[in-house]
Amino acid sequence: MQASTCDTSLISGATQAVDATEPPDASHFQLRVPIIEYHRIVPFKVAGSSMPALIMDPRLFDAQMAAAQQAGWRTMTLAALADDLAAGIVPGPKSFVITIDDGWRDGYDYAFPILQKYGFVATFFVIAGRIGDPSFLNPGQMQSLIAAGNEIGNHSVHHVRMTAYRSVAAMVAEIDSAEATIASATGRWPETLAYPLGKWDSRVVSAVATCSAIHLAVVEGHGANEVWSTRFEVGRIEVPNDRQPADLLADLARHAH
Repeated sequence: MQASTCDTSLISGATQAVDATEPPDASHFQLRVPIIEYHRIVPFKVAGSSMPALIMDPRLFDAQMAAAQQAGWRTMTLAALADDLAAGIVPGPKSFVITIDDGWRDGYDYAFPILQKYGFVATFFVIAGRIGDPSFLNPGQMQSLIAAGNEIGNHSVHHVRMTAYRSVAAMVAEIDSAEATIASATGRWPETLAYPLGKWDSRVVSAVATCSAIHLAVVEGHGANEVWSTRFEVGRIEVPNDRQPADLLADLARHAH
């Protein structure tokens, strides 16, 4: 099912997060929670024609997660971070967010068991137009991820460069239809979004802001602290496919509050 609106009443039974309202001290309150970014966590030999730079070997991912757990780090979803930002709550020390883009099936086959092994959760950004394709997540898998504490986020319908749209209405439809499609498949409206190809401008940000279900959006680049006024332009740390566990821990420490 596809729709072209963020009117959450149109998807019967789908859960919507409480509307995010500006915190009392929005001009001063800020968070510093590292948000790390992956794409495919899958053995190179079965990754097909994907760009090598976007592929993380599951053994290295396992070692990274093991090191993070042993160092006392704990995960939260991006939606939980958005909720804390809106409520003016500072998450516990050594909190970080794992994001996995594009909604590949190997996120379920390889990343999910490793996350469970260490008691971690992640935000999986799904391309709505690919839900159920053989190489991508299907509704049942997404529902299982959510049931285990993970989040399914919005990564648009078609994964195209949003800044190329001349019409704001076309941008809104790309975002809103993905929201409704994911809500229909999972029973939950996505609360966060990752811009396709990491491209955005002020028009795209405005289009995202029209959807009341979306409380936070992430961009390419490290960015600054998480602040209410720029909650639709929050930076992430892209993890190179050769990032050793000790180096990842150093990245997390540099970007933590």
